[in-house]
Amino acid sequence: MKHFALLLLIFACVTSVFAQRSQPAPTMLLGPADWRFERLPIPPGFARDIPWTGYEEARFSPGMFDTKSATHFTYALSICIDGTPEIQAKELKEFFDKYFKGLSTMVGRGKGMKPDPAVFNALVTPGDKAGLFSAKVQYIDTFTDGRQITLNLEIDVRPKPETKKTQIILLISPQTNDAEIWKHLYEIRDAARAP
Repeated sequence: MKHFALLLLIFACVTSVFAQRSQPAPTMLLGPADWRFERLPIPPGFARDIPWTGYEEARFSPGMFDTKSATHFTYALSICIDGTPEIQAKELKEFFDKYFKGLSTMVGRGKGMKPDPAVFNALVTPGDKAGLFSAKVQYIDTFTDGRQITLNLEIDVRPKPETKKTQIILLISPQTNDAEIWKHLYEIRDAARAP
């Protein structure tokens, strides 16, 4: 009986460790609590040819996967990159083309969808301050019904030389930035913590 109780205790500890490992606590995007949290390594499994290393944290709006919602495919990402590489429009375009094509292709594969690779072509424009950019990304939404959507992105590149990291905050939505949802996205960006 003692051995059985000990085995149960060990199993509970191991299960707890794996549960924590699969769902780490947010470190950069702490909220909002009703926006689903996810953390992935960079490069992610669906875009292994991305040259950066680090991790990303995502906050998905409650209507993320509902095509009838005003917040369909609306979310925030905070990416922590190892080092302080030069990141301008060219590097962001390359990242978006690989990231969004890989994401759509991987999800589509599981549903028998084959998105056209030529669709994924990001247009990145520098903003009026250093480190700020906007972008438009053509995307095939294989999470839902395979429709093509235009994602509007606002990007804030924040080098952190003191920690040898770079943070990239991405706000993403098919809604134009005068829509109500962008107020929430800006709040998330403004509350983001440094890695």
